[in-house]
This record gives sequence, C-alpha cells and structure tokens, in this order.
Amino acid sequence: MRKIAGLIVLSIAVAGCSAGGVRDASSGSESSPGITDRISSFFSTGGSSRPQRPAGQPPLEEEIDCPSVTVREGASTLTVRTGGEPSAMTLRYQGTIGRTARECKVVARTLQMKVGMEGRIIMGPAGGAGSLDVPLRFAVVREGPQPVTVITKTYRVPVTITAGASNVPFVQIDEDLTFPLPAAQELESYVVYVGFDPEALKRPEPRRRRAVPRRKG
Repeated sequence: MRKIAGLIVLSIAVAGCSAGGVRDASSGSESSPGITDRISSFFSTGGSSRPQRPAGQPPLEEEIDCPSVTVREGASTLTVRTGGEPSAMTLRYQGTIGRTARECKVVARTLQMKVGMEGRIIMGPAGGAGSLDVPLRFAVVREGPQPVTVITKTYRVPVTITAGASNVPFVQIDEDLTFPLPAAQELESYVVYVGFDPEALKRPEPRRRRAVPRRKG
C-alpha cells in the first residue's frame, strides 16, 4: 500500500464541535470477544462523569467530577491536499471529529483518565486508495487567567483507505492520561482538549553524541 504524500494543514474550525480519533476499533483478537461492543458502549454513553473506585478501596472523602472533553478551537478539521494552489479540486482527504468519551478512576491520590474520540476521513476529489497517519493530540489543561497544561500526548494513527471507499471511520483511545489528583474545587477548572495536530507528524531530531576527547598516549 503506497503512502499518501500530501500537505496536511488544520483548517479554521468552529469551537465546541464534538471530537474524534483514529485507530481501528475492530483490531482486537478473537480471544477478546465483545471488544467492539465495549468500545461502542463507551462512546454511546460518553463514558462516566464520576470516578470509578477499584474494588476494596474506601470511598473518597469528597465526590469529584471527571473533567469534560472538548475539541480544541481550530483543531476539529484536518485537510490533506495535493501540491499547488489550495482549491476544492486539490482536496485529497478531510478529517472530521465525532463523538468523545471519558472515564475516571482514582488510585492512590492520582486521577487516571480513559479518553476516547471517534472521527472520520472523507475522500476528496483528488483522493484515492492509500494510507496515511492521522495526527492527534490529547491535553489536560487547568483553565484560568493563566492556563496550565497538566499533561499532553500526541498520536500518529494509521488509517487505510481502500479503493472505492468514500469515507473511513477511526477511533483513538488513551487509557492512561494520569496526573496527581487536585482538590475538588481546583479539578472543576480541568478540561481535556482533543483535536488534530500536525505537530504529531514531526519526528524528533536524533540526539547528537557528545565527542569524547581522546586521551593523549
């Protein structure tokens, strides 16, 4: 399968649209029956707004809400074009975001979040069969006069488009967005932002080895 070479850019989008992600939800093995149903249930219910406590762990002294998930402004649409002047006819693929979901679990005064997003790659006039990596970012941010990024992760999710397909769905789920559990009042300002981010496609530069001076013999 050839690799799609195209210019990937973020289009200006309206804030507040729902979010989506990218991994084949049906890639589980036969030894894990019901995995597709569990993923569907996760998104259909939106996850849980209340943290789940492991069996045997005493109840928390205070009930807390699981941070909400929203699509970051300007990151709800992905555009893949051919070279040349941008136009409707140079559009190869467009990525959109659908449902989001989250669950929380409190363990040893840390909050472990499971965050998922669904999305779709839509074929454009210049599109065709092939494969591409969809760049995504999940970030937990403490909002306020001076927002603070608590944790952020990027993903390169492979998507394969077969001949004749007009669109392809994708799913990305991160089961380990973990950070120290703040006070309940402070946690109210926490938001999980999701969206497309071309920075995720950039490979880190290799570290240069420090030259070791030779010993004089």
